[in-house]
Amino acid sequence: MASSATDRVDTARAPLHAALRRFGMWPLVLASTVLSVAASVLIATLLHRVVFHAPMSDSAWSATLLAPALIAPAMSVLMLRLALQLDALQDRLNQVIHVDHLTSLHNRRFFMQELNAEVERARRTGSRFALAMVDVDDFKRINDQYGHPAGDEVLRQVARACRQAVRASDVVARIGGEEFAFLFPDSTLESAGELASRLLLGIRALQPRFGQRQLALSVSVGLTALGGADCELERALRLADRALYAAKAAGKDRLEVFADA
Repeated sequence: MASSATDRVDTARAPLHAALRRFGMWPLVLASTVLSVAASVLIATLLHRVVFHAPMSDSAWSATLLAPALIAPAMSVLMLRLALQLDALQDRLNQVIHVDHLTSLHNRRFFMQELNAEVERARRTGSRFALAMVDVDDFKRINDQYGHPAGDEVLRQVARACRQAVRASDVVARIGGEEFAFLFPDSTLESAGELASRLLLGIRALQPRFGQRQLALSVSVGLTALGGADCELERALRLADRALYAAKAAGKDRLEVFADA
């Protein structure tokens, strides 16, 4: 219920935000003032003709024109500034809720929301998607030998390689300590496999240096693809996890695929 209420608020605010982005504040203030003056003239004219059955006097015209012309700009500026402040607060809130602070990728919470939405879309439309789980090989050894700051730097470099390996429509997140996840909407197993292979090459090319030592990094990747009316969230995660475990067991630094039967 809370999320649907938030969606309704965002939908209601969307036209105002779109106008602000396109025209800026002051054209909207001018437009609001002109509309306020026009509405005031229309209401005053109708009142005098229908209720009082008399033409408007000069003083009535002055009040009708000046009052909204003076009040509307100040009220419009206040309202638009509040809208901009709400946008900034919303962005900061999204950063806190949905972004991993270390890597600047999406976090597990956001990824699970997107994955659940993709599963529901697959059930509804019959679409297909691919899901990959990625784990940095021997990450504990890196932390133990070089310290946690080095481990953090490795995770940041891996995160950058993850972003470079995927399409703009894909979702990549850090979902655990050294574990990452990829969601490939509207993707076949073959096309997702090509992106995962690109990730493997990108990670191998990193080779960060700490002191006099240059590290050779690698990741293990488990990939699956699902879709259709019988698609299930738990099954998608289970298949991707099994593929990841298989990649680890087969020697790491590799991609394993578990296709949905």
